[in-house]
Amino acid sequence: MKNTMRFPLVCFDLDGTLVDDTVYIWKTFHDHFRTDRDRRVETRQAFYEGKITYREWFDSDLELLDGAGADRESMIEVISSLPVMPGARTVLDRLRCEGRKVAIISGSVDLVVETLFPDIRFDDMLINRLCFDPSGRLRGGEATQYDIDRKADGLLELARRHDLDPTRVAFVGDNVNDVAVAGVAGRAIAFNCKSDALRQVAHVVVEEHDLTAILPHLD
Repeated sequence: MKNTMRFPLVCFDLDGTLVDDTVYIWKTFHDHFRTDRDRRVETRQAFYEGKITYREWFDSDLELLDGAGADRESMIEVISSLPVMPGARTVLDRLRCEGRKVAIISGSVDLVVETLFPDIRFDDMLINRLCFDPSGRLRGGEATQYDIDRKADGLLELARRHDLDPTRVAFVGDNVNDVAVAGVAGRAIAFNCKSDALRQVAHVVVEEHDLTAILPHLD
């Protein structure tokens, strides 16, 4: 039977949207482990100037974190100190009970989802994935193909997977790296918004610091 609801697939950013008290988990990690700030800035600038790939930026971040002593256990401790966004569990449970698909499109890392949402089943997660050896030491990972401007490609890919027109896919995000994906979503909701550019392109801006405030905009 064909799904007739307006937005049968709802995609979420992770850091700052489903998880509170962090802008980007990468910055949270780097600040906690006190990695080399100059190298971080240099690598980030090199990416945005087109001198290195996203994968190279990802690998550099992992190298810095590993060198500063970050491992699975200590990274989980950092993540566990972050609160789940108020209302996030209610929203995810409600959407699943309504028969909708829920997905994540994020430049964050899979360990955040595993740690804070172990009981939530996401239908898709387009996200960076970390690898650890048996002792818990960082051993590389798989960089997402769908961060920053390519988040838009991620939403289009998920629409294709679920046989939906992109106009029937909603996206909820908070920052400048959500601008491109907001431009292709059928309903783009800026929540806990930190970017004027996102405010300008979003269909809805939710000012309440409670994710349940997005629910009326998904009808």
